[in-house]
Amino acid sequence: MATAYLRLRMFWGALDITAAESTSPGYDSTQIVSGGSSATVGSGVGVRRASVEFDRSALSALLDPAYCHFDFLNMTGGAPDDSWTTTDFTTLETAIQTWATALKINWVAGLKVSRIIWHRVGTGIPKPNPAVRTFVLPTPIAGTTTGTVTPQQVACSITFRTGVRKSWGRTYMPAMNGVGTSSPYMASGTVDSIATATHTLVTTAAAADFHLVVVSKPLTSSLNVESIEVDDVLDVIRRRRPKKSSYRKILP
Repeated sequence: MATAYLRLRMFWGALDITAAESTSPGYDSTQIVSGGSSATVGSGVGVRRASVEFDRSALSALLDPAYCHFDFLNMTGGAPDDSWTTTDFTTLETAIQTWATALKINWVAGLKVSRIIWHRVGTGIPKPNPAVRTFVLPTPIAGTTTGTVTPQQVACSITFRTGVRKSWGRTYMPAMNGVGTSSPYMASGTVDSIATATHTLVTTAAAADFHLVVVSKPLTSSLNVESIEVDDVLDVIRRRRPKKSSYRKILP
């Protein structure tokens, strides 16, 4: 891990101080393991990101896929391991499919998890960054909620808490529907089910020596996720808005 820096900038640049900060505040030396000089192939250990693809084309041809993601660090004998086998990927793909199956009741019918796309992520990895593996689900996992369709920008945030408050992570589960209450908040039962399914995913992965992490660019580190947080406030992800309108009127 490289040293992080603390920067204090005030009065429109009249005061500008940069100082070295501890490598990973919140962790002691026994909790820090070097992953190499960078995450590039041959230089160190790279995290693998699973991007879960939600196909929305059945809802509208104007909708492109939506994604949420999980980042995993492979561990062997208590040390980071950069060698990923087909079995490693399929173990996690099975756990992710179990997660999706448990939560499909929260997705509108017509939305379906169709692919899991894997990328190498971490410090020093250049763009473009092609996928290292693409898994197409033999049977897509489709949403089961019917009724009023909420705007496609509506999502549920899943927060990944690490030991460094400024380096918590977050992913957004798309197309939440059937909130289950007349209030603007999700029902507590819905929150519980999302948190439980995500916790099961994380613990299943950890039992197989794959740890959910947050990749921190400022700290040039990957930080272990220590807890999962889901609340009842729905979020809006603007990039999931349909790119084109099907009807428009301009006055006068």
